[in-house]
Amino acid sequence: MGPAVHAFLLSLLLGISVCGRPTYTSRIVGGQDAVKGHWPWQVSLRMGQTHICGGSLITEQWILTAAHCLTTTWTIFTYTVWLGSIYADYSSEGLQYYVSKVIIHPNFHETTADIALLKLYSPVPFTSVTLPICLPTIKEHLTIPASCWVTGWGETKKMKGTDFYSTLQAAEVPVINHKACDRLYNPVGIYLPGSEPVIKEDMICAGNTNSMKDSCKGDSGGPLSCLIDNVWIQIGLVSWGIGCGQTLPGVYTSVIYYQKWINATISRAEVLHPKNLNLSDFLLPTVLLSLPLLGPSWT
Repeated sequence: MGPAVHAFLLSLLLGISVCGRPTYTSRIVGGQDAVKGHWPWQVSLRMGQTHICGGSLITEQWILTAAHCLTTTWTIFTYTVWLGSIYADYSSEGLQYYVSKVIIHPNFHETTADIALLKLYSPVPFTSVTLPICLPTIKEHLTIPASCWVTGWGETKKMKGTDFYSTLQAAEVPVINHKACDRLYNPVGIYLPGSEPVIKEDMICAGNTNSMKDSCKGDSGGPLSCLIDNVWIQIGLVSWGIGCGQTLPGVYTSVIYYQKWINATISRAEVLHPKNLNLSDFLLPTVLLSLPLLGPSWT
């Protein structure tokens, strides 16, 4: 047992926050297989046993994902969350949890407010392979690094005849200036001062089109994780894009922008339902809106 594992266990015993502090910290090349335990907050959102989207563990009982991943055509107990494994397929290393509550942002429409929270039916025990990622704090101004990491099981250029990659992939992607990204998506906007921007204030752009490092279909809802002051913080979640790793960067819902909503929603839900929900709650879906799975996210 190495010193990092000892420090992790001590943090748990002392009640010190362990979010964003994985036990394993070896760096990996973007676009390659992830290392077990390096991204312990990464989850696979499933419909039955089929991977549909990514997500992130943000507390012992809450998952953050994209709103467009969810649909009202299925009842709540159809959704499951898979975590603790770098494999999308069944593995004895992973843990499966049922979803008891789905909360979609009330302003969600197409790519706007593309964010949702899932409450798990039972809490997740924190281990070296299942840890939450830290979220930005409202009171502190974050200095976003030049590049962050996107992780997921989504499609890659190397794939042929399969929907998703079986092993978790990780890619380091540059974070792109908001105005610069809007100019890429809306090149004529500079000549039309009154036109609506394509990249709204609740969005973040990231991706390296030169090296084809980008998120893609199947990565939706997964985290854009940044190492800030030696702590991993989620600043965005995969939302939409045009193509994958081609001429335009990927677009992410800004977790920074929605931090107040996340905090308020979780606090309100815990007050209303301080204990686990019963079976009758399971049979009453709380999904508010829907789009076809993955909707128009990648074209």
